Amino acid sequence: MSTTNLLQWNPTAASQETDAQYLADSQRSGGATNPSLFDATLANKLFYQTTTYLYALFTAFANKGFTTSDSSAATLVAQCANFLTTADVKPGLINVPYASAVTFDASKANGFEVALTGGTTVTLINATVGQIITLAFQQDAVGGRTVALPGIVLSPGTVDPTANSTSVQTFQVLTDGYLHPIAPMVVS
Repeated sequence: MSTTNLLQWNPTAASQETDAQYLADSQRSGGATNPSLFDATLANKLFYQTTTYLYALFTAFANKGFTTSDSSAATLVAQCANFLTTADVKPGLINVPYASAVTFDASKANGFEVALTGGTTVTLINATVGQIITLAFQQDAVGGRTVALPGIVLSPGTVDPTANSTSVQTFQVLTDGYLHPIAPMVVS
């Protein structure tokens, strides 16, 4: 079972300022000065508030299978890197402007769509093991546009040449670094 050694200070909230007192406390808003006393009721509220949030966060983290400890700041930083933020969530599908050669950067999205107005050659970069990547190609009113996929895309379906059709296929990057199809090419 995963654990954390981060504990809550003063869990019974004994001998500490109320929320209203804490809000009004001049040391909370202006900081402690020298010489001055750092009142115990203020300190208890400060430590209670900060450790309550940290305790809740790291207990939730332990409940998800991560062991955390304050014994090593470097290890704690590495564990905290497992927190997902909006910076870690890639959009499912982004539109890539047509060009005769396009680059799909898999660090930016999990899917790419191109409206074809001519033939194109695709380069795919920054794909990671386990990533699921969707490729979509829309033919224009003329149709017949060709797509050359990179060699790391294994067994791709054929992009439908029919005017105004859209061809979509989904792949997964396996440990060999190749994109393996997990669904056949779908045409609409």
